[in-house]
Amino acid sequence: MKQDSVISKRAFTLIETIISLSIVSVLFVGLSGAVMIGSFALPTPTDSGIVDRTVIDSLNLFRNDLKQASVIQYRAAASDIEFTLTMKNAGEAGQKNSIVYRYTDSTNSFGRKADSETAVTLFENISGFTMQFITEGTDISVVKGLIVVKGTIQPTFEIHAILPDKPEFN
Repeated sequence: MKQDSVISKRAFTLIETIISLSIVSVLFVGLSGAVMIGSFALPTPTDSGIVDRTVIDSLNLFRNDLKQASVIQYRAAASDIEFTLTMKNAGEAGQKNSIVYRYTDSTNSFGRKADSETAVTLFENISGFTMQFITEGTDISVVKGLIVVKGTIQPTFEIHAILPDKPEFN
C-alpha cells in the first residue's frame, strides 16, 4: 500500500508579499510627507535660542559700556528708563562720546544710541525691568539688573557689573 504523503504548508505566495509591500510603501510615503510638513510648523529650540543669544549679547554690550563710562546719568520717567553714559576716552579714534540706553515701557523694548547715530532696538518683549545701583558717595561701584523677556528659553536675565573705575553718578 502506497501512502499519500501530502503535507499541507501554509505560507504567503510571492505575489501576496509583493502586493502588501507595495501598499505599505505607499502608506509610508504619505505619512512621511505629513510628518515633514508638521515638523516645519513648530519653532525649534534653535530658533528660540537665537532670541536668548541676542538678549545676552545686548546685556554684555551694556555691561562693557558701563565699565568704560566716566559719568552715568540715570533718568526714570513714567514710561521709560534712560541711562546716559559719558565715555572715558571720548574723542579718541573710534571711541564714542556718549551712549544712551533706553528701556521703553510702551513698546517693551531696550535700545541703544551712540552719539549722533540712529537709535537701535536691541531686543523687545520685555515684561519686567529693574536696575539697582550701589554707590559710594557720588560714585557707582556696582550695577545690578533683572530683565524678564517673553519668548525666550530662559525668561529671566540678570546683569551684574562691577565698575572698578567708579564712574560719577548723576
